[in-house]
Amino acid sequence: MRAGSPRRAFVLVATTLGVVYLASLAPSVTLWDAGEFASAIESLGIPHPPGTPLFILVGRAWRLLLDLLPTAVATNLLAAACTAVAGGLAAILVTRWTRDLPAAFAAGLGFGSSATVWLNATETEVYSASLLMSVLMLY
Repeated sequence: MRAGSPRRAFVLVATTLGVVYLASLAPSVTLWDAGEFASAIESLGIPHPPGTPLFILVGRAWRLLLDLLPTAVATNLLAAACTAVAGGLAAILVTRWTRDLPAAFAAGLGFGSSATVWLNATETEVYSASLLMSVLMLY
């Protein structure tokens, strides 16, 4: 085992995943719920039940910070940021458990590059924020 810094693991994984997600980010509205969520964030409205009010409020604040970008791009970036941070936090956890930086890097990248996670990281979906909240609870 090689000793590694949890902070270094976080930065390496979150940055790598962030770059990958940015390169594959949906350029506009995608199918299913993404358009509904983007519209609800833009209008501060209520999407389908249960409404995900916390996600809409966080998304609205994010949208106002990135006012120069189109709504769909800004909200897609929110999903990418949430998932990249979740992957970085997963790497911190693995570093703490194993004290092995390469293992934490591999675990964080594996976590963030699985098909379901990646797809939800590149479009406006509540699952990215939900994943971040779940990893934060483990942290």
